[in-house]
Amino acid sequence: MAKILSLKEIEELVTVLTEKERKLLGSEPLAPDALKKKFLEVFSEGQIEGGIRKRLAQRKKREAAQRPKINPYDFKHPARVNKDQLRTLENLHDNFARRPSSTLSGAMRAVVDVDTAFVDQTTYREYIASLSNPSCSYQFTLGPTNGQAIIDFPMPVVCAFVDRMFGGKGSSQGVSPRTMSQIEMGVMAKILKRVVEDLEATWEPMFRVEVSDIELETNPEFMQITAPSEIVILLAFEVNSTNASGLVSLCYPFFTLESILPRLGRHTYVRHGMPNREQTKCGNRLRLGSMDLPVVAELGRTRIPLSQAASLGVGDVIRLSTRKSDPARVFVGGRPKLLAWPFAESDGEVKLQVAGRLPGSVQDHYGRVDEQTPISFAGKDTRQSWLPAD
Repeated sequence: MAKILSLKEIEELVTVLTEKERKLLGSEPLAPDALKKKFLEVFSEGQIEGGIRKRLAQRKKREAAQRPKINPYDFKHPARVNKDQLRTLENLHDNFARRPSSTLSGAMRAVVDVDTAFVDQTTYREYIASLSNPSCSYQFTLGPTNGQAIIDFPMPVVCAFVDRMFGGKGSSQGVSPRTMSQIEMGVMAKILKRVVEDLEATWEPMFRVEVSDIELETNPEFMQITAPSEIVILLAFEVNSTNASGLVSLCYPFFTLESILPRLGRHTYVRHGMPNREQTKCGNRLRLGSMDLPVVAELGRTRIPLSQAASLGVGDVIRLSTRKSDPARVFVGGRPKLLAWPFAESDGEVKLQVAGRLPGSVQDHYGRVDEQTPISFAGKDTRQSWLPAD
């Protein structure tokens, strides 16, 4: 036991002794070494392990429960996005890493590997300071949040892309840092267009995203999409080709993703394929259910002078340009949609037999019909009194 217990452990055990146990040690104060020797002589191994140690453990447990919990908080780098949401963002953009891999491989006509390097939270000031000057950075608006974001391509990778597209080996060796020329900007614009399409497709499982207002900036200090002290979510993707490598960074300010963060929980993101368009339409119809739509049939049209229109009265007949053999146009919901044959029943009721759909190319030619305000003369609805020509 003497080899197992240290002097510090014995001093802690002494603090939980009962009055009876303290009397066994004596009332006089002892030196540390003498206390250790006396303690081991008075108490057996069973007494120490069975009772005294348990009392010490219980006291420490009570003190830990009463001690206030203190969580560290960094005011310069506050955690605005929790770990589950960051993990969801990382999983979501793993798919984005695979898409540009094929996109860049097609552009360079060589194998290009793109892998997610890391996902982190930092300040916008630190992110801008990490970019090279000159740079190849694009700021854009991310719909539907209408917040801005940045994607940056490292200059070695940009030079490798340009070199490969103009017949080189796709290497950036020997190229000094400089601002891109107009031709190089045009080459990168074509690549960026395909990368943006990949980014929009990446967000598709969550919601539909549209990237707009894309602007190129070669000096990162001029990009002011948020406050310098604001937190941003930084995603870095490692791009590796045969003769070049670098980190492509994607920066989302916190306010850009704030409205969609509740949807980025651990269980909200499920990767799935693109939905079938026909199945989506069918599902939308089922969700809409039954509804009432106004249907108006137009037997024909004609033009008359304003003086004759002002003198029309009850019982007057207006001769239309259509014939009995011509189909009527049917307006559904105020829009021309169908062609139908009108016929009269023996009881005087007029009915329509649908002949087919009105071609979309001519629908706009007939305008719209407001079913709430039918044309009437002298208070009488004239839709049934229009008579086609013989």
